[in-house]
Amino acid sequence: MDSLKTVFGIDVSSHKSNVCIMINGQNIKSYTISNDMVGFNDLLSDLKQVNNPQIIFEATGVYSKRLQTFLNKQEYRYVVMNPLEAKKKTKDSLHQNKTDKLDAMYLAKLQSEHPQRLAYIQSEEYQELKDYDRIYEQASHDLAVNKNRLHKAIQFTFPEIEQIFSNPTGKHYWNIVLRFPHPDIVLKTKEADIIDFLHNLPHIGEKRAKTIAQKLIRLAKIACPAVSTSSATIYGIEMVVNNLLTKDRECQTILKRMAELAPKRDMELLTSIPGIGDNTAVRIISELGDIRRFTAPNQLNAFVGVDPQVYESGNLTAHLSISKRGTAIGRKVLYLAIRQAESAKRAGNPCHIADYYEKQKRSSRTTNYKKAAIASIHKLLRTIFALFKKDQLYSYDVATYNQRLLS
Repeated sequence: MDSLKTVFGIDVSSHKSNVCIMINGQNIKSYTISNDMVGFNDLLSDLKQVNNPQIIFEATGVYSKRLQTFLNKQEYRYVVMNPLEAKKKTKDSLHQNKTDKLDAMYLAKLQSEHPQRLAYIQSEEYQELKDYDRIYEQASHDLAVNKNRLHKAIQFTFPEIEQIFSNPTGKHYWNIVLRFPHPDIVLKTKEADIIDFLHNLPHIGEKRAKTIAQKLIRLAKIACPAVSTSSATIYGIEMVVNNLLTKDRECQTILKRMAELAPKRDMELLTSIPGIGDNTAVRIISELGDIRRFTAPNQLNAFVGVDPQVYESGNLTAHLSISKRGTAIGRKVLYLAIRQAESAKRAGNPCHIADYYEKQKRSSRTTNYKKAAIASIHKLLRTIFALFKKDQLYSYDVATYNQRLLS
């Protein structure tokens, strides 16, 4: 199999992968391998017979990761296609049937006729950060689910307790609910004991503890619970609160590990943007990876999936919605950064991205600010790209000066 252009198209599924080998565009061999060392070594034996083999496969999440790791260890370069992009580029109106063997052949054909860019192999710390961020996202999702469960359950026992703080969430609130899930428990407890309990919570002084205790007693006196203190609902509330406290600890532990792992200069550059704190910065790094590998801001847009889709037919060219080729988590984190920049501006820390976001919202004809958010994410990504390329911290004066030059 000695050829100048030998392509291995691989369609990866959960337990097996289909391989199609093409030489100069001609299909010469197709077979199936298992996704383990036995199957990967079978693939390796064919790869070793070829000078500079071109390998292409789709990013299928956890399933393609093992193949990718194996190829990295064997020091083979490869193309990893986004599934949506691969589907678009391998679309063939003459072949409507979808099979794994055909998918492998289409990938090999694509690389033979229109070579795709090789995947950039990032340092291990960036991959670790991405893996941690996926764990954090799951823990954060579980946290949100349990918050909703607590809100629903507390309506049966002591809904008034949600008035204790302006924002009924966080460890202080959860610990209070855990100790007093029912108004009768409050009324049977001495005020001095309630104050002692609150005073023992972190960062609550004696004066504030007394104020909260008195408010808690007033709320308990007007409450009308739907269940008794022996109800199963009380047990359910205790279980949910313990879940919340556990998930919150997990989230904080993960963020701490990510902060220790993230490149320090990357963190310095991102946190110099007003509103972006350590937690958001480390998550941006986790989702974007090594930002220095990009050569243009538009590549960042495409990676995140906020680049516009373009429809062309005859003389008609239309810009559709964003491609969404990147991860939804990455887009969510960047939107969070926009909102934080907006909050920072209100607190007296100006940011040209927040200026732009507010301008876009004012010019919007609807109260749906999705287009304004996407446009602001574009600006944020351009700013991030510029900071990393020039290796300089954010400056509002420089940013606004550059904006005037571009306008």
